[in-house]
Amino acid sequence: MKKIFVPALVFIILSSAPATSQTKRRSAQKRPAASTSFAEKQQAEIRAGRQQIATQIKVLTEFLFLFGNISKGIETAEQVNRNREQTSVGMSAERIEQSKTKVRDSIKSVRVGLDQLESSFRLNPVLQSYYPNLAGVARLAQTAETQAAGNSFDQSGKSLIAAVNKLADALVALR
Repeated sequence: MKKIFVPALVFIILSSAPATSQTKRRSAQKRPAASTSFAEKQQAEIRAGRQQIATQIKVLTEFLFLFGNISKGIETAEQVNRNREQTSVGMSAERIEQSKTKVRDSIKSVRVGLDQLESSFRLNPVLQSYYPNLAGVARLAQTAETQAAGNSFDQSGKSLIAAVNKLADALVALR
C-alpha cells in the first residue's frame, strides 16, 4: 500500500503545480482592465482640458461684456473733458486714468490665465496633441494688453474676441 500511496502523493503534488500556473495566467488576463483604466484616465484628462478651455471662454466673454461698457464710458468721458462739457457722464482726468489702469490690469490677468492654459496643454502628455489648436491664444491676449497700454481699447477688445474665437475652435477640436 505504501508503494501506491507515495506515487499517488507525488501525482497529487505535481498535478497541483499546473493548476497554480493556470491561476497566474488568469491574472495576466486582467491586464486589459489596466489599459481600460489608462483609457479612462486619458478621457478624464481630455474632459479636464475641455473644462479649462470652457472656463477661459466664460471668463473672457464676461470680461468682454464689461469691457465694452467700460471702454465706451472712458471714451465718452474723455470726449466730454476735451469739449469741456458739463454732463453727468464727465469724469475727472484722474478717475479716467484709474479706470484705464484697472482695465489694463484686468487684461493682464486674462493674459496670465491664457498663458497658464497654454502651458497646461503643452506640458500634459495627453493634451499635447491638441496644443496646436490652442497655441497663440496667449499671444492674442498679449497683443490686447499692448493695445490697451497704447489706449487703443477698441482694438484691444477685437484682439480678445479673436482669442475667444480661437478658444472655441480649440474646444471643438478637443474630443
